[in-house]
Amino acid sequence: MRLNPSKSLILVVFLGLTLVLGGISSAAGPDPKKVSAVLKAGGGAVGGIGFMVMTGMSKVVKGAYPKIDITVVPGGWVGNLYRVEKGELDIGSTTTAMCALAEAKKAPFDKPLPKVKALYSTQDKLYYFAIVRKDLEVNTLAELFKKKPSVRLCVIQKGTTTELMWRNVFGSQGITWEDISKWGGKMNFVAWADGVNLVKDAHADGILAVGVRKIGWAMDLTNTRPMKILKWDPDLLGMLKKRFGFGKDAIPGNTYPGITEDVLCPTDSGEAIVNAGVKADVVKAILTALADNAQAYSKHHAALTNFKAAGMAETLKLPLHPAALEFYKSRGIATP
Repeated sequence: MRLNPSKSLILVVFLGLTLVLGGISSAAGPDPKKVSAVLKAGGGAVGGIGFMVMTGMSKVVKGAYPKIDITVVPGGWVGNLYRVEKGELDIGSTTTAMCALAEAKKAPFDKPLPKVKALYSTQDKLYYFAIVRKDLEVNTLAELFKKKPSVRLCVIQKGTTTELMWRNVFGSQGITWEDISKWGGKMNFVAWADGVNLVKDAHADGILAVGVRKIGWAMDLTNTRPMKILKWDPDLLGMLKKRFGFGKDAIPGNTYPGITEDVLCPTDSGEAIVNAGVKADVVKAILTALADNAQAYSKHHAALTNFKAAGMAETLKLPLHPAALEFYKSRGIATP
């Protein structure tokens, strides 16, 4: 039977729309039967966001490409960049801010990392916020810097990304951790749970935090003691955007018990990096698996809730692996 030309055109258009609306790209990925690799990926602490993001990636990739084995090991947002550069890791989890510092060769990255390439954005939001006793005499970070109260604060251990970023925030106002002691206060460099206990026991006044919008330990704390989140002023938010590529988003009122106001906070985002030596077909296979199974990947952790194929190259600060750039162009995915 011969089809009418106009009907043939309609059929072609219909099939094309079906593929697009169904999320199926016309750009085929590598053949799963022909691509194989044994890779090591660095996450964060076991059970933490970075570790779970990498674990989810390894499972999604394995499902689509059975011959690619990715072992996830503990790591850190700073250390993973160095380990990927040295080839100790093939893939690593880090953040937009760390990549911005590495690209600018600023502390703690005082040397170029030419073998570290961008792979994809996890599109999560990590909120930086200072949660303090409700009766503390200041309500904003600007007031804290100006009034210099004898405040006892907690932040996670020195050398971590969280501590480094908060040190940069205070440093932008000419304030060091030692200055807190000079005010009559104290800095405690402890794990989150220990910080919560210090505040509960009235041995600390607050915690300089980072995490997803709703954090378990913060829920525990706000269910026990009256707390508030210090507000950020526009100048600080602007500085963090310019210097580290931070975004901004609000923690809605009533996310935590007793904190009823929305609080606008700076946000960082996760970024997966890859060693430049990882083969092109393997890089394309990983990205194909994630793009074609974005919904499945988004269910591996709350931080991945907003993960979509269209946003996989958003906010990337390092140069893309050449194969990643080819992949994104073939899919029509915008790149920086």
